[in-house]
This record gives sequence, structure tokens and C-alpha cells, in this order.
Amino acid sequence: MKLKLLTLSTSIIIANSQLALAAPNPFQDARSFAMGGTGVAASTPAAASFHNPALLAIKHEDKHDGFGLIFPSVNATLADDEEVVDQIDDIQDEIDVFNTAVDNNNQAEVQASAARLSSQFTKLDDDAVKADIGLGAALVIPNDRFAVSVFIDGSSKVTIRSNIDDADILLLDTIANGALPPQDIETELQSEAVAIAGVVGELGVSFATAFDIRDNKLTVGVSPKYVSLITYEYVANIATFDEDDFDADDFKTDDSTFNMDIGVAYQFGEDGQWIAGLMVKNIIPTDLETTSGISMDVDPLATIGIAYSQDWFTLTSDLDLTKNKAFGFEDDNQFVSAGAEFDLADLAQFRLGVRHNIGDTGDSEGIEEGTQLTAGLGFSPFGVHIELSGLVSDTEYGAAAELGFTF
Repeated sequence: MKLKLLTLSTSIIIANSQLALAAPNPFQDARSFAMGGTGVAASTPAAASFHNPALLAIKHEDKHDGFGLIFPSVNATLADDEEVVDQIDDIQDEIDVFNTAVDNNNQAEVQASAARLSSQFTKLDDDAVKADIGLGAALVIPNDRFAVSVFIDGSSKVTIRSNIDDADILLLDTIANGALPPQDIETELQSEAVAIAGVVGELGVSFATAFDIRDNKLTVGVSPKYVSLITYEYVANIATFDEDDFDADDFKTDDSTFNMDIGVAYQFGEDGQWIAGLMVKNIIPTDLETTSGISMDVDPLATIGIAYSQDWFTLTSDLDLTKNKAFGFEDDNQFVSAGAEFDLADLAQFRLGVRHNIGDTGDSEGIEEGTQLTAGLGFSPFGVHIELSGLVSDTEYGAAAELGFTF
């Protein structure tokens, strides 16, 4: 059977019982996705709960200050420049060819197939793939005295890496050189596909209020929330894995808890064109262990941001003050981000962004995140918002889409 990414995205593996993992990266709405992941100072009220609840009480342009709804917002990224899943599928196909040759006593084809398998296993060794999926929705009533938002979001991450056994390469090379093959090659091959996955879901309410300070606005927001944590861990033998026999519940752990995000924002300038923001997400550290004792940690994450806005454009930048340690087979991340939005008559928006991982240690055993480029388009006729965004880097690509309404 084929080893599908969808199956492995609900699985995780045992690599080291002392390993500690970060939770998946926080959810981003499609506008933030297109602007390099920024939002602590530049988010619209509808998306403020995802980035900085204090922005609910900031005075925005009339087009953003009414009742707002995001339903839904989705995004996904994939880093698979080594085509790990396709390589595993090809290996399983070649094993079928090998077995057919053995059944037919075709020694020449057995040797040729063994040589191909040896090359495929060697090429696959330590290759990794990473996938992220996010989903969110929000309902907001912004106000500079008492603003409220109800939000729900979920973020999942899976990383997969091959772990090729040297004994498999030796066995296949021996067969390729003329040794008699075993009758059942699958039972001899011990190479594995290793996956680590985690899911964080949130349901919360954000509150914000504003204070006048020398003709400027200081706003404060909090987001108490219910948090659901899920992990899966699983190791699959590359040769024998059968997705029909896979039951994710056998490898699942889950828990739930309460947590809180807090944020502040300061709006200043003659026309209130400048906004500075600070967001601390998950102020209460928590964790969930997988079935083998690996800890998925949900730690506090702090980010600062600055934004400058005029009628037709916005420029913004964010900086992560804390490092989000690696999740599975990737590297630590700590981003510095910049984004821009250009608005055409309140009907269409064009967005650009870039972010760079300053927390990359270079010690990753899998995917390393460096510099990511983003872009997006928005269409907003008659209070309807349709957002489309994309992301690309040396190792990763992704997309986001969103439907929203402002009244």
C-alpha cells in the first residue's frame, strides 16, 4: 500500500524519550499570511484575537471598525523538496517488482531490482518533509471603550523523516551481486519512516478597552481561552506499512486546559497613523506527553510590532522576542517579519511580505526554515472580504484563503 502524507500527518514517532517539542506555530489569518506573518500592530479588528487582542479597541478606518466576521480562514504550507512521500511510494512499488521477479525465478530482474532498491534507500536516508495546516474563524464587535471578539482556531504540524537501516543497504547490495534473495524481503527490511505530529485547538473570547493618553490611545486586551492539545506518534516500516491497518487512536494522547493571551497597543501620531504593539501568547506554560513520553510544550511566545498606515497603504514589521524551539524534524524558529499592503479604493488590496528566521541554529536533522517570501490579493466589495495568499522559500511553499464580512 502507498504511504500517504495524509495518514502520516496524524501520526508521530519515537525518536528519543527525552525529546521536547514545541507546539505548532500559532494560527495566521490570510492577510497576515500574505504580509510575512505580521499582525501584532497591523491586524484588522476581525483578526485581532489571533495576533493582539488590544487591536480590537484601536481606532481604524471606517472599513474595519464595524461588526466583523471571518468564516472561514484556512492555510497550509509544505516543505518537501526531497519528495519524501513519493520516494517511499516508489520504494514500495519497487518491492512489488522485486517480489514478482522472485516468484518468477527471474534472477536477472531480481538483481536489477535489488540494485534499484539499494539506490532508492540510500537516496532517501535522513530526508524529511514538514506540513502545517491552520483553520480559524472569528466574530468581532470592535469598540474603543469595550470591544469583544469570539474566536476559534486550530494549528497542526507534522514532520516526517526517513531512518534507513545500513543492514538493508548491505542486504540489497549482496542480492544485486548475485546472492539468493530471501523468500519474503519485507520481513528482512528494517528501514522506517518516522513521523511526529501535534495539534493545538483554541476556543476563546477577547476583550479590549482603550485609554486616552495625551491625545493618543493606549489599548489593553486579554483573551482567555480553552485549549485542546493532541499528539500522535508512530513509526512505520517502509516496506510493510499498510494504511488500511493503521488506527490513529492507538498512537494518540490528548488533554485540555485553560490559558490566556495578553496584548497592548499604543496608537500615536497626528492622525493616529502609528501603532506599536506587544503580544504575549500562552502566558501559562503547559505541555502534553506523547505515548512514549515525548513532551509537546506550549510555552509563552512574545512578539512586538510597529505599523504605519495611511488611507491607501500600510507598512509593518514584527519581531519575535522568544524562540520557538523545534517541533520534530525541523529547526528552532524566531522570526523578524515585514509586510506591506496597498489599497485600491477600498475594493482591492495587494500585499507583500518577507520574514527571516533568526533562531535557526543550523543543527536541524530535517527541515530548516530560512527566509520566506509572501504575497496576496484581497477583494472587498460591499463589505465582503475574499483573501488569497501565497508563500515560497528555498524549502517551503504554501497558500491561504479566507472569506470575511464587515458591516
